[in-house]
Amino acid sequence: MSFQGMDTEQVTGHAEALARAAQRLEGLLGELDGSVRSVAWVGPDADAFREQWGSTRREGESLVMPGLEDRSRELQQHVEEQDRASEDGGWFGDMMDWLGDAAGDVVDVVGDGMDWLGDRISDGADWAGDRIGEGLDWLGDRVQDGKDLVSTAIDAVRDFEWPRFTEVLVDGATGLVRGANGLVELVTGVDHHWGDDGTGYADAPVPVTGEESGLVPPSDLSQIIANTQQTYGDKETGEVSMSVVGNPPTGVIVNIPGTEQWGLSAGDNPMDLTGNALQAGSGGWSAGSQATADAIAQLYADNDIPPGTPLMLNGHSQGGMIASSLAANEDFASQYNVTNVMTYGSPVDNYSVPSSVNQLNIQHGSDLVPRIDAEGSYMGPIVPGPKGIPIPLPVPNPSELLANQNIGSGSTTTVTLDSPGSNIFDVGTNHSGAEYQNSVQTQLQDPNSALSQYNRDPSLAPFLTGDPGNVQHYSSGVHREN
Repeated sequence: MSFQGMDTEQVTGHAEALARAAQRLEGLLGELDGSVRSVAWVGPDADAFREQWGSTRREGESLVMPGLEDRSRELQQHVEEQDRASEDGGWFGDMMDWLGDAAGDVVDVVGDGMDWLGDRISDGADWAGDRIGEGLDWLGDRVQDGKDLVSTAIDAVRDFEWPRFTEVLVDGATGLVRGANGLVELVTGVDHHWGDDGTGYADAPVPVTGEESGLVPPSDLSQIIANTQQTYGDKETGEVSMSVVGNPPTGVIVNIPGTEQWGLSAGDNPMDLTGNALQAGSGGWSAGSQATADAIAQLYADNDIPPGTPLMLNGHSQGGMIASSLAANEDFASQYNVTNVMTYGSPVDNYSVPSSVNQLNIQHGSDLVPRIDAEGSYMGPIVPGPKGIPIPLPVPNPSELLANQNIGSGSTTTVTLDSPGSNIFDVGTNHSGAEYQNSVQTQLQDPNSALSQYNRDPSLAPFLTGDPGNVQHYSSGVHREN
């Protein structure tokens, strides 16, 4: 008699299904390969992507497809063995029943694996398409950056306006960071916003009391600095403070803090490393500048402050750069009566503040930050540096040499104070805003010091008051959208 230990027709069907799955996988890999190679994308990134895809395809063809074919042949072999064993019956038939059930379980597992594999292949195709599209967008952005750079260079040569030394270095570094962000986004699909300064905006200014804000009447230069120090706050959220002196107003002081975030990612607070780079670059403008300008505009509009009211811009480090960039911006300067700018610990020599503005730049002798701008030097020749590495040299302004003119601010006072740190390597102490406040306060105790004389300058009179009832303080959150 004959005995059947498994449903051989069903197992044969599973074996054939595995064989067809191997064929279908081969077809899918071929179609996806054609799609990848047909996209009009050239360059190192495209070559690297296609090479990675080629490796993935080879693994599928050499590992997955042969495995499916082997499983199909094994099942077919079990069917043949079952057919032979069924003719013998007995205990061997019972064993084959068990094997048949086990084979069914194996087929189910393999089927589930094939479904999963098919889903991953589909996801991979979608991911590849997205990455290729993003790669093309990124490539287009880099081409546009290159066109802009060439255009800027042509304008510079034509107008005899060479780029400044630090601007070239900072722009180059910013471009590398943005390029790295583009590559990371191309591979991972995640935009970290490295070097992406976005657009700055401000919250409506809110009146604050001295008790809740720590802001004091701006009775002298050291107290103005004290208010800027009080404006530093939560690193995740930036703000500027503003003091309206007199009623009706005789003067408005804007206090701008320095860098609060040092990561590569550009977040909500524009007072960060990205804003620093954009301020020091050839644009001389950042989301922080834009947000500060927005806060000032809202303050004037909300309180009906006449645009002719004297305006003083004051900032530490990056805040000083923002203050100088606002004073140097023709559009901003045309809307307000900017009479005074005070910076401390700020590299501001690259800003061409109008000579009508009375600018005071305070620096510690050993504070390296104000010297980052290389004193406004311009890009010179490229020469071999240490170990043969090419480096650019800073040179005087070529247009100044050609025209024999003095370009830049005509009424800028730079006061260099003794450093609180033991040496130039004590960067934290020498650059500390609190230490600048102490140094200025000490200088003001000497009536013959340069700062005491400056403190008595008539241009400062509209901003100074020791009467808490004669000043209203405001706070405005500043943000970045990217």
